[in-house]
Amino acid sequence: MPISVPGPRSRRRPLSEVPWWWDTSPTPAAELHRRMRRSLEGARRTVDTARRRGVPTEHYDRLCDELAVAVDTLDDQLLHASQLPPADRPRVLHDLRARVADLERTGSRIGRTALEAAAPLAGGVDEPLRHINERLDRHLEARAELRQLESD
Repeated sequence: MPISVPGPRSRRRPLSEVPWWWDTSPTPAAELHRRMRRSLEGARRTVDTARRRGVPTEHYDRLCDELAVAVDTLDDQLLHASQLPPADRPRVLHDLRARVADLERTGSRIGRTALEAAAPLAGGVDEPLRHINERLDRHLEARAELRQLESD
């Protein structure tokens, strides 16, 4: 009996049902899909860089996992929008474009915060996105308190 081994597509989009051809399609929904995937991959690469610099990254890995859930959710919405009648599609895609931009900012922020944690202390869209950003804010506030304690 042959064994089925999942290919790279199933690992990249475990929860999403977007078509494989969105990897190269010029449609607006496919372009937004690729922007989100690049943002998530960029955040994960930056966290990996921070890990190589000695930063404990479990917290950032969890944030990336939460971001991946948001990406899959938006992918589903993009898929739905791509199937709307042509007259309705631009309005819905416009709204989703703003949410994708929010997700990109959050992914970038995860990476920047992880890299900042690699610096010495002295040198130093939605509900899931809001939650991630609040946690990043708390992290930055805690680091500021440590800097203040170090300078006293």
